[in-house]
Amino acid sequence: MATVRSSIPHEDRTAHEPRGNRIEPVILTSIEEVNPTIRLLRLTPSNPTHIIKFQPGQWVDTLIPGLPRAGGFTLTSPPSTAVPQGSTPGYIELAIQKSRNPPAAWLWRPASEILLSQLAVRVGGSFVYPPVLPSDSRVERLVLIAGGVGINPLMSMLSHVMQLPQAERPAEVEVVYSTKPAEAVEKTLFLPRLRSLLEKAEDAGGLRVSLFLTGGAKVEIGEVLERTFHRRLTRDDLLNALDGDGKRGAQGRKGTVVYVCGTPAMTDDFVGFLTRQEGMAPERVLCEKWW
Repeated sequence: MATVRSSIPHEDRTAHEPRGNRIEPVILTSIEEVNPTIRLLRLTPSNPTHIIKFQPGQWVDTLIPGLPRAGGFTLTSPPSTAVPQGSTPGYIELAIQKSRNPPAAWLWRPASEILLSQLAVRVGGSFVYPPVLPSDSRVERLVLIAGGVGINPLMSMLSHVMQLPQAERPAEVEVVYSTKPAEAVEKTLFLPRLRSLLEKAEDAGGLRVSLFLTGGAKVEIGEVLERTFHRRLTRDDLLNALDGDGKRGAQGRKGTVVYVCGTPAMTDDFVGFLTRQEGMAPERVLCEKWW
């Protein structure tokens, strides 16, 4: 559900997925253009005291006036932002990739035409954190691997995890983000948010982010993030992420869980490779197949 690329309507493509029973009326209260192809939208409940409940990684059916079919867009905010703070209502956030798909095209109309529009959403999806594990298991090392706008559900998960008390979060969190910037590297989706989370995690430790830039303007290594690489993500990089650059090794994978979200080819390749590694059962390598 990272983006809308399939010709199959979202509701048909996700008919097998769990959905909430409640249709939530919302107002489009904020539009931020991250770069020429990505917008961040904030949707606020029409009832400002209401809380839209969801799990990190889920998406919403997005019902738009005048369109016969709902769009499907991933929630990029953590559940905490949906909770009102004093007189400030809660909100959910969506990242919308520019597309000819009717729901995405409507949400890419000029901001002045659609801001404060009344929409409706319904929460759905099973690609969520925390994962379903045996009762005696816990996540000790969390690895999030994103390709392009596949960062969307993983950003919700990461933001949520880093808000947890230190005793409740995984001891180690590894983010691997491969993307081709639309223009200036600084306009990479969620780059400022990743920087902020890294800064907040400095004292407590446990978070590492690696950014792989596959195109766009060259910058000095470390100028964007400390771990910035100007090349494609390789299988060796996956193993380094899995094991913390060899610090853990195959024997230390018992508490490791990996989430993968990206293009179909990338997802199939990476998931297949990771599940072949010693100690990585399929239930510990999770992916979202939105195509």
